[in-house]
Amino acid sequence: MAILVTGAGGFIGSHLVRRLLHLDHDVHILARPESMLERIGDLLPRIKRHDGDMNDEEGIKRCIGKAQPDGIFHLAASNIQTGKRASDEDVVTTNILGMAKLLSVTKELPYSFLIHAGSFLEYGMKMQPMTETDVCEPAELYSLSKLAATLLAAAAGRTSKKPTLTFRIFTPYGANMQRGRIIEQIIRCSLHNEDIPLTQPTVTRDFLYVGDIVDLLIEGMEKAKTHAGEIFNAGSGQSTTLQTIVDEVFAQTKSTSIVRWNSFPPVLYDTATCQAEMSKTFAAFRWRPAHTLAEGLSETITSFQS
Repeated sequence: MAILVTGAGGFIGSHLVRRLLHLDHDVHILARPESMLERIGDLLPRIKRHDGDMNDEEGIKRCIGKAQPDGIFHLAASNIQTGKRASDEDVVTTNILGMAKLLSVTKELPYSFLIHAGSFLEYGMKMQPMTETDVCEPAELYSLSKLAATLLAAAAGRTSKKPTLTFRIFTPYGANMQRGRIIEQIIRCSLHNEDIPLTQPTVTRDFLYVGDIVDLLIEGMEKAKTHAGEIFNAGSGQSTTLQTIVDEVFAQTKSTSIVRWNSFPPVLYDTATCQAEMSKTFAAFRWRPAHTLAEGLSETITSFQS
């Protein structure tokens, strides 16, 4: 299949592109001309690159016209990290208007799937496992923009019968993750026996290994028509504290690092209950996470040492 991936240079996108090439798909990516694409630099000779970004409707049109994709993975986004994000204008233009432009440009394209990477932050703060039927109460602009993009994709599935599908991805980790992410910081400092500044040990996340995320995205290709316009959680279904992550990483690395808890205040989405309710996803897909937390952390630590 000819498959277009937006956000191919990002953490999840780069792992997805590798898997698609391994499966012998014809991979096209939309990327800014100045993008270095370090994570997939070795793959560029095997990829068809199209210049443009989600702010550039003409660039999207040119890309779609040349690629004529059979399916689309939309992972491009103006992201958030440690509570910080880009300007309001960039967040709105990229996350909301970018999705609107992509749907508009591909309205007449007979693709077999358009899979959108949503975020668990769309739910807002919840004191129980998050389910797809929850009322979403995003706490800030980034989360709101991701929710708007999800709703646009869902509307295209319901009203235009387009095979759109959204996975609300919980906290991903693995090789080549962004510098400064919680697990990246814990592993990097642990391997060098450096102090680790963190927030509160009781803060939780639902962590999901990136290889497992890619497995679900791949299965989504065949299920998009059946579940057009639907939203599914992509998590482990487990709530894990930062203390648990630290303990497991220390056990595997034999680190002598010291954790400086409460080095900075929690961000808006730091809670003692962050967990995906996975019943809907497990009912609709064969997929189950293949990695335990210990296994995923082991593979991630190994990637840091190679």
